[in-house]
Amino acid sequence: MKNVALIGGIIGLLFSIIAQLFAVIDDSYTFGNIGFLGVFSGVVAIVCFFYVNKKPLLAGWLLILTTATGVYALAGLYLIPGTMTLLAGIHTLSKRNENGAS
Repeated sequence: MKNVALIGGIIGLLFSIIAQLFAVIDDSYTFGNIGFLGVFSGVVAIVCFFYVNKKPLLAGWLLILTTATGVYALAGLYLIPGTMTLLAGIHTLSKRNENGAS
C-alpha cells in the first residue's frame, strides 16, 4: 500500500498541474486558483509515502486529508488518485491498529 500512496500522489500532482494548464478562464475559481490545493494535496501524499513506516498514524490521517482536499479542489478529476490515497490511508491506519493491539 505504500506504493499505492506514492502513485496516487504522483497522479494527483500531474492531474492538478494539467487542470491548471487547461484552465481557460483565469478568473474562474473552479480550476484556476483553487487548483493549487490539488497540487498541494499531491505533494503531501508523496511526502506521506516516506512516513508510512516511521509514523503510520500521521501518514494515514494525512493521506485521508489529502484525499478530501484534492477532491474538494478538483472534483471529478481527482477521483482516481483520491481513491488510491484514501485506500492507502485506511490501510495504513488499520495496519497500525493491528500492530498496536498485538
